[in-house]
Amino acid sequence: MTCNQTPKTIVNFPKPAGTPAPVGLTGSQSAVGTRFLISDNPETINSTTTTFTNGFATLWSDTSTGNSTVRYRAFLWHYNNTGASIKVGITLGNAGASSYSIHNLNNAIQVVPIGQISSLGICAAAALVGGTMDSITPTDSSVAAGQIGVVKEWTVGNGEIVGGVIEFSISNTVANVAMNYRVRTVAANSVSANLRQNQTTVVNYYTNPANNSTHPRGSWGFADIASSVSYKAGSGWAYYNASNGNLDNLMTASNSYKISGAPASQGPADSDKGHYGVKYKLTVTLSNDTGSEKKVKIYVGARGTKYYAGAVKWSGEGVTYKIPALKSYLDTPGSNQEGIEVATVTVAPGALITRIITLSTAGAASTPALIAFQTL
Repeated sequence: MTCNQTPKTIVNFPKPAGTPAPVGLTGSQSAVGTRFLISDNPETINSTTTTFTNGFATLWSDTSTGNSTVRYRAFLWHYNNTGASIKVGITLGNAGASSYSIHNLNNAIQVVPIGQISSLGICAAAALVGGTMDSITPTDSSVAAGQIGVVKEWTVGNGEIVGGVIEFSISNTVANVAMNYRVRTVAANSVSANLRQNQTTVVNYYTNPANNSTHPRGSWGFADIASSVSYKAGSGWAYYNASNGNLDNLMTASNSYKISGAPASQGPADSDKGHYGVKYKLTVTLSNDTGSEKKVKIYVGARGTKYYAGAVKWSGEGVTYKIPALKSYLDTPGSNQEGIEVATVTVAPGALITRIITLSTAGAASTPALIAFQTL
């Protein structure tokens, strides 16, 4: 995978005095026609979290109705702690009367030791935002009627994590005929297992009893999120929360695809409030009514309980940069916190400038992001 984007330099800027205002939601889909799936629960696969049935465990599954072709973006994030190597993959079950094709794959999923979890997430985010995911061939390009095919599979050693983003399309080879299908994310406890043999139900949702923590899983009919914010040059420091788990938390458990007839322990999704695998597009409007030229600096920092990382692109420049791990404001003593500078913009008197900040959060990082504005 190509993720050679340059990391932004970490700088420091003043912490907000109070709680930053949430950004305003303006839309919910900027990747029209792309369906999103996240498989991150159970994040850790072991005997406590995951039950294998006949050697298989379905981690999540999804389908949609009435479509002859569907574009998917899937975010996988699973850590193998079973004590032995396992196989993880994505499969397509064809319950229709004609063959289905799997095509147009773009991949930013890697298998790395768990100690590289931060760089794994940053790399996937940069490839997604920068459009540099690898174009790959599916394991099975065609799936006959009544059969199961493999989109892609990975061998994951004990102590390794498989994580990142993959995009693919599935289509009925008979034009304009709706498909009857199921996409599954699957684990097998043997690396020689044939994932095509798996039709097990989704494993129980896992909540860590030690701290009541959960990880997301689910699927939605949109893949990106759009929000907006405005700033008047000359108005001093201004701070906003992006991906705040409230106004822009659109990928919720309640509006996720539901597994029909599944027991309560198996069926639930959980919100992707961290927006992992999502391109978060923030429209920024800068205005200047001061009567003199002003320079505005825009920063991104961490507002969650731990570090923030990922990738960023400013439409005024069109270049994607990695966001290195930025310490949370809770972890930095004093009046300043870590961040990166997104852009410095010159705003003429009376001018109104609109640009877009595209962000993607690295897996293992925390949200929300803090967006800060400063007039020099």
